[in-house]
Amino acid sequence: MRKNTYAMRYVAGQPAERILPPGSFASIGQALPPGEPLSTEERIRILVWNIYKQQRAEWLSVLKNYGKDAHLVLLQEAQTTPELVQFATANYLAADQVPAFVLPQHPSGVMTLSAAHPVYCCPLREREPILR
Repeated sequence: MRKNTYAMRYVAGQPAERILPPGSFASIGQALPPGEPLSTEERIRILVWNIYKQQRAEWLSVLKNYGKDAHLVLLQEAQTTPELVQFATANYLAADQVPAFVLPQHPSGVMTLSAAHPVYCCPLREREPILR
């Protein structure tokens, strides 16, 4: 049985929102509504980190340090713990996560933190090669 694919969006002061993939990928080539740029600077700063389900000591202080100036943060194996959601919504305009699996209390998966509101979200899930 195939699991449902969706993303959860976290925005400060708003309830979490479930985002479903488009019904068909035919619409992807169509023009998207204009959005705000991630940055008005010449370059954007991106942080990519396998946060390992926040199991390492001091993960939050490391994320605060390295992520403080990033326009876009891509976290692998991120668990939606209250601490991570609070950090994300306090420091970024939006945080989207595609849950890959649910651990005892909190879903874990890829999370994207963005300094601009997303124009489009297309959650995808694929099996890890080792698990096939």
